[in-house]
Amino acid sequence: MNPNIKKVLSTLSPKLTTYLMYYYNFKKLLNLKNPSTINEKLQYLKLHTYYNNPVVTQCVDKYRVREYLTDHGYEHLLPELIAGGIEDPEEIRQRWETFPDSFVIKCNHGCGYNILVKNKAEENVDQIVAQLTQWMKENYWKYYCEPQYKQVKKCILVEQYLADDIQTYKFYCFHGKPQVAYVSENGPNGEKDLYLDYYDMKWHRLPLTLDGHLHKSDSMPAPENLQEMVRTSCELSKDFPFVRIDLYDVNGKVYFSEFTFIPTGGMMQIHPPEVLDEWGKMINLVGAFPKNT
Repeated sequence: MNPNIKKVLSTLSPKLTTYLMYYYNFKKLLNLKNPSTINEKLQYLKLHTYYNNPVVTQCVDKYRVREYLTDHGYEHLLPELIAGGIEDPEEIRQRWETFPDSFVIKCNHGCGYNILVKNKAEENVDQIVAQLTQWMKENYWKYYCEPQYKQVKKCILVEQYLADDIQTYKFYCFHGKPQVAYVSENGPNGEKDLYLDYYDMKWHRLPLTLDGHLHKSDSMPAPENLQEMVRTSCELSKDFPFVRIDLYDVNGKVYFSEFTFIPTGGMMQIHPPEVLDEWGKMINLVGAFPKNT
């Protein structure tokens, strides 16, 4: 679907846009009266539970989620914050010399708004400020009709640079129980995942593929801190009917990456397709409302 059309339609009616996007991707009508697959249930949660929920809004906010984690006793998972709450990209230029040699710049109101600065002496500050200026003008929620991002107050943050070629471990959690994980590695600027593979919680490789992404031909060893990441995913997801908990394992230490409530915009084209029904059965929509605490 044309991105500009999606932006207009999302503004007018997120529900209508969701129906149209679903039909465009799957060539069938979205069933919200009796949803069964994980994609259908994610669309239901998006429109009925996660939309305009203050807890979800805070959790998808790349800056204010730090306060949420701190309040819930998980501050130890956070990368060091170098600067935060910056609303004017020009402030990055003004404070450039105060930053360490390497760091990460993020916008907080969507996904993929990342700039990895490995050596600030080699970076073009004008280009970075221009990129941030463009991102700060964008309403990310409209691009994929994900209104859980709509109420995020836009800002820029600067965080600790963790490692080169970092891998992300992403845990699909159903009512506080991680059931499936996939491993991905970031692109050159952390802007888009390069998929590797899916695993269960005992680190058995699952025969699953996702359209449009590459998958490795061989299994990879379990991360050193797998059990810690599983426990952390349980704890962070317990208040939600579904959420994906994204974590890093860097030099033996677990770091928080993000909460993802609607993976792939609820349009996952996974093979074999039966898994969409299997995962859907693990989400109970009765009373599926996160706690506002």
